[in-house]
Amino acid sequence: MKHTFFWAMALMAGTSLSSCDQNWSARNIPDTVQMKFAESYPTIKQVDWDRVDSLYEAEFKISGRERKALFREDGILLSYTEEIEEQYLPKTVTDQLQQEFKQFNIDEVHRVQEGNITSFLVELQKGSRAVWLRYSETGELLESSANLNAETKKQSASLLPLTSNEAPIDDLGMPDSRWELPPVLREVSGIAILSDGTMACVQDEQGKIFVYDLGQKSIVQEIPFAGPGDYEGIAIAGENAYIVRSDGTLFEIAGFRKEKPAIKVYESTFPETINIEGLAYDQEQNQLLLAPKGHDPKLQMQKAIYAFSLDSKKFLAEPYTNISLEQVQPTMKGKKKKSRYDVLQPSSLEKHPKNDALYLLDAVNNRLYKMTKDGKLTQTLELDESQLRQAEGLTFDQDGTMYIASEGSKKGKGVILKYTNGIN
Repeated sequence: MKHTFFWAMALMAGTSLSSCDQNWSARNIPDTVQMKFAESYPTIKQVDWDRVDSLYEAEFKISGRERKALFREDGILLSYTEEIEEQYLPKTVTDQLQQEFKQFNIDEVHRVQEGNITSFLVELQKGSRAVWLRYSETGELLESSANLNAETKKQSASLLPLTSNEAPIDDLGMPDSRWELPPVLREVSGIAILSDGTMACVQDEQGKIFVYDLGQKSIVQEIPFAGPGDYEGIAIAGENAYIVRSDGTLFEIAGFRKEKPAIKVYESTFPETINIEGLAYDQEQNQLLLAPKGHDPKLQMQKAIYAFSLDSKKFLAEPYTNISLEQVQPTMKGKKKKSRYDVLQPSSLEKHPKNDALYLLDAVNNRLYKMTKDGKLTQTLELDESQLRQAEGLTFDQDGTMYIASEGSKKGKGVILKYTNGIN
């Protein structure tokens, strides 16, 4: 059973598992296997043979449809797999798919016969995420690419959607609440939840903090701190607010809720290509963390998270951590990347209040990443473009409830979405 599912997944992935040359001929196949094939399929004259571990695979066509049969060395037929149309899935299976995977599209369906047992292998697709599921005729989920047993996972690692050094991809799911923002926040670029439950927002062009009341659904305060500019992220540390401009310049608004807050500016020396968009408060180290959408050419296939000390009020010489871009799986859809660094383009950065992990939003690639302090991406979540057109802002409250802000289109409105359960 394990070998068969491993082989069937390879079939769906279109991956050759031959341990020898692909131009294998029947001379390499044991006589017992060839005799059993001829006995089982006497009308088939053209067949391609391959070897899968210690098993032998025959690929052929009947009525124009591709079929595959898997044999043991002694000629025993282990399984027979054929591609079928979606309409031939049992209703018990389609009901399960509609209930649990309604946001996915069915890409391929195969019927697998193992002795007297019939199962159905379904490949689902959503954006860059692919999921393999195997169901019984009664609709019971037997196995999936997300929960393979340890032996099968080890055998089939190269067939799964991600390799072992990449973060597993999941779906963020649906929000619990949604707010449409006023026109001035159509280009909302950063958010931070405040202790009274209101939301501090910044937008790309105006040098103001907009305090948005989630209950009243309106702006209740505007706090100017600078002239027009490209403002990207906001972080709150006690009574002080910090805003980052895309060139890395930091604006400190001390006592920002007071009548006359004190404003200081800290200039950075980042390369012109850096384009800082993410800003987070690290209370443990009393510092700000900055995430670049762009890159520093000196880092090659890495992107750094930088730090600004709130004790010395200086940018630290060494990055807080480096993120290897080799662990990021490129998206299957979307705009063509201008450079190899564009597989990861953080638009927001936040530190979780409970699990101490860092979270990176990527508006361009429609993703949310969970990351350790040493730069390892441990989870990847796909964002729904219909809900989050351009996800630019991220914040957590003290209970771990997550809020994501998205810019609106030219005629649409910016939004804030609430995810009460956050993410694990």
